[in-house]
Amino acid sequence: MVLQIGSFDGVVQIIIRRFRGKEIKISADLTSASVLEHLIQKGLGPFLRGMVRKPFLGGSKGSFFLGRGCKILCGKKLRLGKNAYIGAYSYLDCMSTGGVTLGDNVTIREGCWLQLTSGYDNPGESIVIGNNVYIGPKSVLGAAAPITIGDRCQLGANVSLVAENHRFDGEKDIFEQGVTRKGIQIGRDVWMGNHVTVLDGVTIDDGAVIGAGTVVTKSVPPRAVVVGVPGRVIKTR
Repeated sequence: MVLQIGSFDGVVQIIIRRFRGKEIKISADLTSASVLEHLIQKGLGPFLRGMVRKPFLGGSKGSFFLGRGCKILCGKKLRLGKNAYIGAYSYLDCMSTGGVTLGDNVTIREGCWLQLTSGYDNPGESIVIGNNVYIGPKSVLGAAAPITIGDRCQLGANVSLVAENHRFDGEKDIFEQGVTRKGIQIGRDVWMGNHVTVLDGVTIDDGAVIGAGTVVTKSVPPRAVVVGVPGRVIKTR
């Protein structure tokens, strides 16, 4: 039996919806066959690995795609929405009081590092990521204090969210002074370029844009455009 072109396109869209959680218009410059080949190359192995790992997690509402070489510690503290994707060689240490929660259609790209606890005497708290969030390759989320990321946020490569700060104001060695913890809150529809660093205690409000290489040391109002080291507001969208 030979499939008609229209029906073949329909099959590809069904697979895209399963992999991406939504229908995507295919450019006229690409054939459905080439898109299908790419989806199989990119998604089949992670899909099978995800199926094997899902029973050992704290919960999963749908398909889970897990790249090769990933390490997940305390998987029962990891809760997934639909169509979660964790890229190859990522490291998730979910040991904490509140664990890690991913919404629907969350993509965490290759080589990312999420850690909540560095010592059993003072465990970290939680990471909560909303729906339709993209986190770029080699990003770091250190969530000793809570980190929340709202729906439809896009974080570039090598972004660091550091929800902890070492004390250095006493006479003791810095190693012995401990840390302070406030947390990081990122609102809805925030865009961050590559190599952004967000420090502890910062809130980035809805619709903000953080330029590449920016170090965000204080909270950002809605729809602000922030650039520089330290970050400064240059305009409002």
